[in-house]
Amino acid sequence: MSLIFRILLAAAVHAAFFACYPDTGPNGRIYLAVSLLAWAGFLITLSSGLKLFRMVSNLFGLLFNLAFFALMTAALGLTMPQEDRVTVLEKIRDKKQYPTLDTARIGLKRLNGYYREAADTGPGKEIRKAAEKLNK
Repeated sequence: MSLIFRILLAAAVHAAFFACYPDTGPNGRIYLAVSLLAWAGFLITLSSGLKLFRMVSNLFGLLFNLAFFALMTAALGLTMPQEDRVTVLEKIRDKKQYPTLDTARIGLKRLNGYYREAADTGPGKEIRKAAEKLNK
């Protein structure tokens, strides 16, 4: 797995957390940017030493990547600020709040500042109806 792909995957994990749990308050975007830069730097630093171990075994490289992304996901879930002061992992563990389509829409709007709704006609309408049934 190339370094650029791993950094893009880390950015996707950050974006997914932010989109699914958008109630981060006024410092949410700052947290997102700083966290992504810190994890990308950590990944770049560790990847240079990982090349030596990959010569011995490709399995070690795969295990490193799995461990890195598991650690990053857990850290995001524990440290991502929320307005109600309950961590994302506690919300998932206690089954209090799973992400819904509405929270994902709000999160996408906050993430890039602009999110266009699906059209009211054609396949967009059918997708919206199916999503509403899933939410119920």
